[in-house]
Amino acid sequence: MISLDIKINEIKNNLMDKNIKAIRNNKLKKIKYENTKKIEFKDEILIKEYNYYVRLLKKIKKYINNQENIITIFDVENKENKIVYIVITIDIQEINVGIPIKINIITGDTNYTYMYCTYYERKENSVLYINDFTSIKPNKGYGGLLLKKLDYIISEINKKIRNYNLKEIKTIEGKMLANKNVISEKNLRKLYIKYGFEIDNKNNMKRNVVII
Repeated sequence: MISLDIKINEIKNNLMDKNIKAIRNNKLKKIKYENTKKIEFKDEILIKEYNYYVRLLKKIKKYINNQENIITIFDVENKENKIVYIVITIDIQEINVGIPIKINIITGDTNYTYMYCTYYERKENSVLYINDFTSIKPNKGYGGLLLKKLDYIISEINKKIRNYNLKEIKTIEGKMLANKNVISEKNLRKLYIKYGFEIDNKNNMKRNVVII
């Protein structure tokens, strides 16, 4: 029987390599503590890590099996010695109104950070408008991670929308709205400014995309 640490490394390698075939074929199930008669401290740590990645695989699998006309882009990050996925979905079928774009940080636990945006095409260039941006759990660093990766994320989006003869995103805009259960308006303003946003006295935000 394959040891648990070897199995964990196998899962992590598939996740880091974005091995879509392996993720799609995943049928692993969580290990329940009550099903193990004797658990040592080391084993408990391994079981928790294993269950984390089983849950993460299950979540990502749902995006891989996404509906038609949805473009899905995957990116991988390592946060606090845990692999997390950044998943970008582009609902290309809504092109007539503005294209809904969702950017999610997916983890194997209850941490969940998302940015709901809309792509608008303009005469000279296009804009990504941030409609909603929040985290389920505060002070975990996932919001900062997403903002730090935003230029890379937009460059990946631009690669996809070029195939539909759409103008590339050159500007990010939005309205700063703080969920006070998660972060104060003051701290949210600092976070946006840290990552290059200009914010006026009506909380309108804007910054140009840095070409990568």
